[in-house]
Amino acid sequence: MEDLQYLDLIWDRLRSMADGSAPSAAIQLATVSSTGSPGLRTVIVREVSFEEATVSFITDIRSTKIKDIRRDPRVSAISYELESRVQIKLAGTAAIVDDKDARHAVWERLKPHSRKQFERDLPSGISLYSSDGTPMGWEDDGASPKEPYDRFALVSISVTSAEWLDVSTEDHTRHAFYRDRQPKWRSIRLSP
Repeated sequence: MEDLQYLDLIWDRLRSMADGSAPSAAIQLATVSSTGSPGLRTVIVREVSFEEATVSFITDIRSTKIKDIRRDPRVSAISYELESRVQIKLAGTAAIVDDKDARHAVWERLKPHSRKQFERDLPSGISLYSSDGTPMGWEDDGASPKEPYDRFALVSISVTSAEWLDVSTEDHTRHAFYRDRQPKWRSIRLSP
């Protein structure tokens, strides 16, 4: 198989994650936290575009990952599928999507349980109780979004590198791909 065919396999796998035909749509996303350490969490792939080299997910606009991305947009992501024993790694820059039509299209496709996460008063990861045991409240500076749709953020990763690692056979296979500004992909075969 030619090296660039592995790039096609990466994007095919990502597309199947976005359309729900893959066993899982989850990827682990790493951001740079305010302390400089990695911030790691699982997100669900919602949209993929090979032409634009983007992978998108949703989150609460008040979340820590949004704060991390605003401060430093460099991110990396990884997925591993147990059945196929294939790992995909991505690196790039993340941006909050401002396009109203794009946001609305993704919002409309969300299932009710996914929309429900944006109804919560507190964003994910906030302590429910203070040190004295009293319930916590969200520190509302007046600018915090009140409506679920206003709390909804679509984030797009502009992928600059991708790796395919297949450990399903005795001779493991690993390929790395790097995108320049055209966007044109370069490939490198790596030791697994």
